[in-house]
Amino acid sequence: MNRSLEPRAVEAWEIQAGRIDPYYVKVLTRVLAAHAMTQKMAATGYRRTLDTIADPSLRALAERNHARERLHVRAVYRMLEELGVTERAAERTLLSAWRSPSFEAARFFAEQAQGEVDLLMAGLSLETTGLLVLGINYVDSSYAPHARLAQSELEEKAANDQVFSDLLADAAARFGLQAVGERLIRWLPMAANFFGPAGSGFTNECLRLGLKRKDNQELAELYLSMVARRCACAGLNMPRLTGAYPRRLA
Repeated sequence: MNRSLEPRAVEAWEIQAGRIDPYYVKVLTRVLAAHAMTQKMAATGYRRTLDTIADPSLRALAERNHARERLHVRAVYRMLEELGVTERAAERTLLSAWRSPSFEAARFFAEQAQGEVDLLMAGLSLETTGLLVLGINYVDSSYAPHARLAQSELEEKAANDQVFSDLLADAAARFGLQAVGERLIRWLPMAANFFGPAGSGFTNECLRLGLKRKDNQELAELYLSMVARRCACAGLNMPRLTGAYPRRLA
């Protein structure tokens, strides 16, 4: 699909001055709200797991990521405030989507995950999916402030994703293949659904307006190929999933 706006074509002042189509602002608001909410749930999850983790190095990792996600959440909500959208109003735009499979991994991490292995699975799920969304979609956003924020977060996100990738390779020896494999079976379908359905009307509008660059299906397939390589390196069996959203165990 051809995009109507080039990367970093729109600045906040243009929206504030009323020079941008209100429909663009409406779609942008929902994109930013989803970004903020995912990071907010990640921050909650990292804080929650601290009560269930004994390993000092993993506790330190959870603490660092909790602090990092809180900073990122505030940055996105400040961006929304520049558009005249409060945190509560932004979250209201997600009411219909919040219980969808797209947010299942973030909800599970915030509400139910516990222990060292779930922390590693959250990294494989939320950090890796976040890296793809930032590096493929948001750094080329037509909304310049969002593109700049994504670029500033990208190097840190990539480093953090590498930490979790390395930890997964060591997890079998530390926690056992069976324990890690069982949690992978639980987490992987949720993570693969993070990107949303292929060819949805909302995603097509994001593509057209330059707020995203790749369709959800492409991102999900790229994510699963990355996880398959990491599983092979760690000696884990890659769970088989159904091919379409919402993906489930095959």
